[in-house]
Amino acid sequence: MSDNNRNRVSRRRMLQALGVSAGVGLAGCGGEGGGSTSTETDGGGDDGLPSQSEAVEEWGQRINEHAQQSGIDWQQFEGTSLILGMNVHPFTSVTEPLLPYFEELTGISVTYNAFPEDQLWQKLTLDLNNESGVFDGFFLGLWPSARYHNAGWVKDLNQYINDSSLTDQDWLAMDDWPDSALNAFTYGDDDLISLPFGVEAYGVLAYDVPSVEAVGMEPPSSYPELRDLAQAIHESDEVDRAGICSRASSTTLSSANWATVFKSYDAEWLDYEAQEATLNSDRGIESLEIFAEMMGDYGPSDIGNFDWYRSNQAMGNGDVGMTLHTPSAIGPWTQEQIDRTEWLPPLPGPDGTQLASTWEWGLGISEYTENPGAVWLFMQWALSRPMMLLTNTQQWEGQGVYGPARSNWLFEQDEYQELGTKESWKEAHRQGMEMVPSDPPPVPLHTPQNMDMMTEAAIAMNNAVTDNKSASEALNDAAPPITEYAKEIPGEYL
Repeated sequence: MSDNNRNRVSRRRMLQALGVSAGVGLAGCGGEGGGSTSTETDGGGDDGLPSQSEAVEEWGQRINEHAQQSGIDWQQFEGTSLILGMNVHPFTSVTEPLLPYFEELTGISVTYNAFPEDQLWQKLTLDLNNESGVFDGFFLGLWPSARYHNAGWVKDLNQYINDSSLTDQDWLAMDDWPDSALNAFTYGDDDLISLPFGVEAYGVLAYDVPSVEAVGMEPPSSYPELRDLAQAIHESDEVDRAGICSRASSTTLSSANWATVFKSYDAEWLDYEAQEATLNSDRGIESLEIFAEMMGDYGPSDIGNFDWYRSNQAMGNGDVGMTLHTPSAIGPWTQEQIDRTEWLPPLPGPDGTQLASTWEWGLGISEYTENPGAVWLFMQWALSRPMMLLTNTQQWEGQGVYGPARSNWLFEQDEYQELGTKESWKEAHRQGMEMVPSDPPPVPLHTPQNMDMMTEAAIAMNNAVTDNKSASEALNDAAPPITEYAKEIPGEYL
């Protein structure tokens, strides 16, 4: 079965334009600098974990043995080469060292080209707008996914799921994913455009227990109590940490944690019937006032630059006492900080409302690839049960963890119970996901204009956190351009 033809000239030119090298295993940037997302370690650590190379050999064999239990002809696209556009992310760094095992199983070579989140969006948009097919598949985030569907940039996965020559449905085990996780990536006539490998609830609170104990206070049960605790930690002579942090930069996704506060304050982004912005309502302003006070007054001095990476680093390295975050993506925290941390689900707003913003990462197939079948085989392998167990449990020294997506299966596994996260983490994730609303969703993620609208919201949030504008000024300034975007929402997405 042939699936590996390619327009070499067009592809090479687009690779040059995108700054992508097809001759390296992983290109791109990580955090503040460049280089691979892989974290190779030569020896095991003091906690008894093996080295990366030892663990990769064990898990590569285990994942391939699981794959061979399916009824799939894994060799049907032998000789194909794929390039995947990836985010600098724990999923990337964990799965990249295992790619030789996929090639051994299938004869398909896979190259990851990884970029920080914002750069990834730019690279993908350029490639997809030019219909060049540089990236055969890619990280697909939930917030921009409606745009990808509306533009016709991604394949409907149902055609591959229902193809018995490509898929063993019993082995794929779609029931492992919660319905809500799959429904979030479903548009139009039930077009499923991505399979998630990570599902997140935002606005969950992680707190450093010794810091809270040092100031003689209890964990918070409301946002005013959270503000007061952040102030106490920040001003304490007993704690050498800033009070709290969160994503607070002007980049789009940095609005995710404030979005949880916003929804719990019973605020709405839009009047969907009138297609007008309503984020500058009294409740919307109140939510940003308390968020900006916490982060601006009791956060690190450079809080206005905090993206996902910086927020992770601050808590993981012990620089802050608390963080509004997602338990699904704690990143490479020190083991000491992991042990010191407990988790709470999103706090209630003034009237007791508890709603959470959400995010999912999945893999999707480019509409312009000439190798969709080969990409689908890779997706099944990379999202298989043992791979999801690996990405959700630390199996080697320095390994990041991320997830969980196949939670209906994963949470029942003995290995996960033994090696996975602590109970407060699981409970914060579970309750957080139960708080995610669907009609309307926590942000306008069901619309192609979501990223444009939430970019304006993120800029407003950042202006308030950095004290460039008051919360009311920032949201009043953001409302008109958001209304303009709202007027462009196609009726089928309302």
